[in-house]
Amino acid sequence: MTDLPYLFGVARFDDADKILALYRAVIGSEYCIWDASYPGKNEIQSDLAGDNLFVLRKDANIIGAISVVPENELDDLSFWSFRGTEIAEIARVAVAPDYQGQGLARHMIGKIERLLKERGVAAVHLLAARANLPACQTYDKAGYKSIAECDRYGHRFVAYEKEL
Repeated sequence: MTDLPYLFGVARFDDADKILALYRAVIGSEYCIWDASYPGKNEIQSDLAGDNLFVLRKDANIIGAISVVPENELDDLSFWSFRGTEIAEIARVAVAPDYQGQGLARHMIGKIERLLKERGVAAVHLLAARANLPACQTYDKAGYKSIAECDRYGHRFVAYEKEL
């Protein structure tokens, strides 16, 4: 997939309302486990403050978002093959409903992987809701290895990792 007409890059503070609107637009869809409290303004502000939130733009619209979690919240899980300071965690991947099914989530994941590799990251961890079949299929197609399942945040998740 080419970058045009899509532009991928670090989100700006003035994007916060559009990103929140994107998150809200996917809530209630068939596979989404998010609710009105998550992800919200706190997650967006935290991600923006650390330059850890990336967006996919089409013209003036934000049609996708993905975050790199600054502190690996999943390190306590015992099943990871890769451990250490060179591990990154991605989270909060969202694509606007009108653009879903076009490979844009995988496109953003590829962009993040290249950026993380340039930063010296050796592997990526993430959790995908077991109920979110399209997300699980996206990670499978992107070369992530499903290594376990776990319960977190009141839901069942598939744990994925990938060596970069």
